[in-house]
Amino acid sequence: MNKHDEQRRRDLVKTLAKAKEQAEIAYLYLVTNEGDPEETMNAKQVLGNIDSALEQLGAAEQS
Repeated sequence: MNKHDEQRRRDLVKTLAKAKEQAEIAYLYLVTNEGDPEETMNAKQVLGNIDSALEQLGAAEQS
């Protein structure tokens, strides 16, 4: 992988890590405040999708 591709990968991992943090906050808020069950399930699914993307990038442990 050339240095530009590696930088793009690092940037993507950083963006996904921030998205995961925000999704975790949203999920905790929904669970704590007994939010709409469908929204809670969607937030949990989003977290799973982000984890999957990080894993595919080989960065699951970095998040």
